[in-house]
Amino acid sequence: MTALALLLIYLVGTVRPQPMSSVIAKEKFWADKVHAKTKYNVIVAGDSRVYRGVASKVISDELAGLKVLNFGFSSGGLNNEIYNEIEERLANEGQKIIVLGITPYSLTPKAQLNEHFLQEKQRDKKEIFRRRFISPVIHFFDPISPTEIIYRKDKKKGYYERFNRDGWVASLKYPADSNAALKSYRKNFKGNKVSAEVVQELYKRVARWKREGFSIFAFRLPTTEGMLLLENDISGFDELELKNQLTTSGATWIDIENKHSYSSYDGSHLEEASAVKFSRYLGQELRKNL
Repeated sequence: MTALALLLIYLVGTVRPQPMSSVIAKEKFWADKVHAKTKYNVIVAGDSRVYRGVASKVISDELAGLKVLNFGFSSGGLNNEIYNEIEERLANEGQKIIVLGITPYSLTPKAQLNEHFLQEKQRDKKEIFRRRFISPVIHFFDPISPTEIIYRKDKKKGYYERFNRDGWVASLKYPADSNAALKSYRKNFKGNKVSAEVVQELYKRVARWKREGFSIFAFRLPTTEGMLLLENDISGFDELELKNQLTTSGATWIDIENKHSYSSYDGSHLEEASAVKFSRYLGQELRKNL
């Protein structure tokens, strides 16, 4: 009976539809991103606009197969803690390329807390092991709502997420709303402007990386025109000054052409097809400048 029950569970698990956002895949994704010991030639760092907007495999294809990791986190701040983590993941030999996907929020005091990264970093070792190696084996226990099963052929309201081993989350929200995030960003920047101290530390680390022979690139992630105007107005972000100072420090700044030609499902993050399109462009720009 036990064998029959296990067989039935397995069969049901293999034929049922995939959940819109797999809990098991999500837990493994973040545990692997923080705790795996794999080394990479290219590290792309930043916040959620990076981890949802930069498809590592697409960039790798443009760079003759160099190993690329998307090292973005929710509300992720750019600071020495993250810079040190980047260095640990760079390959011991071959090209060492650091790509900084910069948003105004990533340079604010609140972002420097790096709460998402630290939550994953500080998990209990047994829990990390379960998420990385045990749960994925029994993925057919992944929670899924009855509605997702009954209406599996219909587009259902909510977030659709696909977690890739290279650190990218292919994302879509249905229905899309290109103004949805504006309200929360207005709130996030209240009393939380871009920090001059954080920016100075960024310049110092870039200069050090340059001295150590790393290739450093930086760019401002594309988003909606409404979000760009909001950030320019209330965040304290000076893109031209940042570009000039990073260039002086040793980075190559990539100006994104046709930056409003990409689609966002919430007014901040790129939906999957646009993320692929943008990543191809980014990979080509990296290749031209290496």
